[in-house]
Amino acid sequence: MAHGDGPSGSAGDGTDSAAPSQVEAQHQGIMVIRTWWEPEHAHGFRARVTSIQPAEAGPTTVTTADPDEVLAVVRRWLLARPGTAGSQ
Repeated sequence: MAHGDGPSGSAGDGTDSAAPSQVEAQHQGIMVIRTWWEPEHAHGFRARVTSIQPAEAGPTTVTTADPDEVLAVVRRWLLARPGTAGSQ
C-alpha cells in the first residue's frame, strides 16, 4: 500500500484518524502470506497463508507447494470481504 492509500478513516501515515466502530471492526481481517524455498525438492516453493477475522474462533492456515493455490486462497478470502463483488 502506497503512502496515503490507507483505508477510509486512515491518515495514510500509519496512524488512524479515528478508531473503527464495532461494526467496522467485525468486518476487518488479517492475512499473512509467508513463502520460502526448499532447495532439496525439485519444486521447492512453499507457502503458508494464515488469515483471521473477528467472527472466527481462530486463524485459518493453508500450507501449499502450489503458487496457484496461494492465489486461489487469497481470491476466495478477498471475495468474501464485505463490499466486494463476491460478498453477500
